[in-house]
Amino acid sequence: MKYTNNPLPPIIEKIPHLIRHEKLYRTIHKQLMKKWFRYFVLFFIIGSIFSVIYSSFDESLPYRSWLYTFNYLASLIFTIEYGLRIAAAPVQYIQYKRAWMARLHYLFSFYGIIDFVAILPFVIIYFYNDSPHLHLVVLAYILIIFKLIRYSRSFQMIGSVLNQVKDELITSYTACGIMLGFSGILMYYIERNAQPQAFENIGDGFWWAIVAFTTVGYGDIYPVTPLGRLLSSIISLIGIAMIAIPTGIISSAFMNMLLEKKNKEKNG
Repeated sequence: MKYTNNPLPPIIEKIPHLIRHEKLYRTIHKQLMKKWFRYFVLFFIIGSIFSVIYSSFDESLPYRSWLYTFNYLASLIFTIEYGLRIAAAPVQYIQYKRAWMARLHYLFSFYGIIDFVAILPFVIIYFYNDSPHLHLVVLAYILIIFKLIRYSRSFQMIGSVLNQVKDELITSYTACGIMLGFSGILMYYIERNAQPQAFENIGDGFWWAIVAFTTVGYGDIYPVTPLGRLLSSIISLIGIAMIAIPTGIISSAFMNMLLEKKNKEKNG
């Protein structure tokens, strides 16, 4: 009786990196997707954010050690989560044939970078506990806010909306950028002789253009010449219309997504 080498099924050929540890990878990935795990990590994310905010008040002085302990524990939890996500990356990014490629993709993805930043305080405090600049580590907790995107359906919906209309937004913001560049350079050459202390360089012209274009009007830099004031008036009026374009695009796409969601719920 002859034995022939039958080719592997297509699904196994596609994911050879899962053959050996498929069960372990899938188990970890399933636990990461469980509600209890998501709420558990979400608790520490929100707790870390509030502890950083509260630590800026003088009233928190008696509780600083407790806040420090909580943040340290949260960083430990984020470190464990980071390690688990690295391990389960081959399941999440199944399009890669090798496990190291899937893990590398996760490490340099948006969520991978945010997860890495979240564990920096834990790692740095562990190795540089006596550093005089250790208080700067708390700045890394600012980026923990972005970890909420993974656990918030609202943020995910906004991300989906922006992804749908990214071409339209790029077009509108490109037009805004061209207008800002033109008006900023032109205003600099108009006003530099009248008030050199305000318009020292084209960078100041760009700052004025952004303030005028968005109709914020801080009042720190403003034109004094008749031609400069005329240009400022035109830019402010154009700015109102130009800012409304991307706002309308996002609002329209958001409403369409909500309608599609409601229709699916009714039909389902």
